[in-house]
Amino acid sequence: MVTAGGHRLVLRAAGPADLPAARAMHARCSPQALAQRYHGPAGEADHYLAHLLDPRHGRSVAAETANGQVVALGHLLWDDEESEVALLVEDAWQRLGVGSALLRSLLAVAARARRDVVYAVLPGSDAGMAAVMRGSGLPVEHRTEEGALVLTARLSALPAALHVPAGG
Repeated sequence: MVTAGGHRLVLRAAGPADLPAARAMHARCSPQALAQRYHGPAGEADHYLAHLLDPRHGRSVAAETANGQVVALGHLLWDDEESEVALLVEDAWQRLGVGSALLRSLLAVAARARRDVVYAVLPGSDAGMAAVMRGSGLPVEHRTEEGALVLTARLSALPAALHVPAGG
């Protein structure tokens, strides 16, 4: 992908071997970005990474620079018949289309896995993720649960361009 700023990034599957790169990315993120993504103290963010990158719990996608530096991670986490989607884009790479590209990739993964519903749980202040979800081309339902905003989209409304063949 090419960002809005003209930078080339590669989107690729991520897994347990990416744990050191993910921790390094966390170190470059602001405490606010980490707290919005993980819904808690920024200092605890690294504790979630092994679980998130484990394919038993879902699928992950990394965005990396030409020199192999991971600058964003997206996760699609299995939750019964639904899937939670979560994104973290390093501060310097935000507002360049990276989150939108990660979400498109994760929606294609969800479609291949025959998941019908994806949702994102956001603290009330996460306008970036809300904009990415609204920009997905899917109708997005909003509800509040335990003080968090939950955005839900049904993949039956997925634009045809996102239906990627298996292996694509």
